[in-house]
Amino acid sequence: MEMQREDPSFLVKRPQAVEANGGSLSHQPSSLPELRLVLLGRKGAGKSSAGNTILGLAGGFETGKPTEECVKRRGDVAGRRVTVVDTPGWEWYYSVNGTPGWVRRETKRSMSLCPPGPHAVLLVVRSCTSVTPDYHRQIEEHLELLGKAVWDHTLVLFTRGDELGSLSIEQRIQNGGKAFQTLLERCGNRFHVLENKRRADDGSQVRELMRKMDKLVEERRGRHYETDLLLLELEVESKRRARERRKKQRLMEAQTHRGNIRAMLMKAWSLPPHCHVYVQPSPCMSHVRVTVSPMNICDGLGLTVRRGLGLSGRTEQQQQNMYVNHETI
Repeated sequence: MEMQREDPSFLVKRPQAVEANGGSLSHQPSSLPELRLVLLGRKGAGKSSAGNTILGLAGGFETGKPTEECVKRRGDVAGRRVTVVDTPGWEWYYSVNGTPGWVRRETKRSMSLCPPGPHAVLLVVRSCTSVTPDYHRQIEEHLELLGKAVWDHTLVLFTRGDELGSLSIEQRIQNGGKAFQTLLERCGNRFHVLENKRRADDGSQVRELMRKMDKLVEERRGRHYETDLLLLELEVESKRRARERRKKQRLMEAQTHRGNIRAMLMKAWSLPPHCHVYVQPSPCMSHVRVTVSPMNICDGLGLTVRRGLGLSGRTEQQQQNMYVNHETI
């Protein structure tokens, strides 16, 4: 099999990549008190693991299952505060039109989770993944949901660097084909490799990444990626939907709770099937109001209630509207 030759246009730009990303750069402490990063990429690329590697023990991103909504974590890295936003990945082999709407919305919303905007977008790609023309097109379509200027703030973050074995990332890039090299050129030849298995090492790979972030911010003259009003509106809409979900969940829990109390009282009081027991929780949820219908069913319940639940029901009205403490049920 013939070895693929290096693309001449890419070789011309290689010195820039080495200068911008090599470990030989002298590292000057950044004047930025905080660095804000967003992780983007398709499913299985290793975004959550990369976030945990960057933040160390402060990470806490859940791994082993797909991320379903944006998650933000903060931690101190190399003497500064770092914010990392993890995002849901898009499906393999799907164009942006085939990506579910909620994934596209979460991708856009990620920008507003680190206001006033991220300093860098880390495009997460597995080290041994083949960047075909189709994959390159998917990346372009999904990143440009955030606007074409996002490329000026993007660095390619290769994960699972240990899978390269004895092959260096430079060799991997040279032999990766035109689409691979074009992708890196779109990102200003900015890239970095993480070995997630080295998470507990001396931190050198993360410090090197921080140097590259400083270089990117310096190239952008300290400017972060701008978050427009549309993204802020998406954040407001997302919070509204979250409130509605919590409200719906509370209503469902209350309904289930009332059903359990109703069944318990029907059994405890030996009520006939044709009667109705209405259960209404109090505002503070410390007790519930129980109403039994029809009224003649309440005759004789006072003794049962006093003996079984430790409550008094001396009058007919008290027997109809009994307060039952949660602890006694």
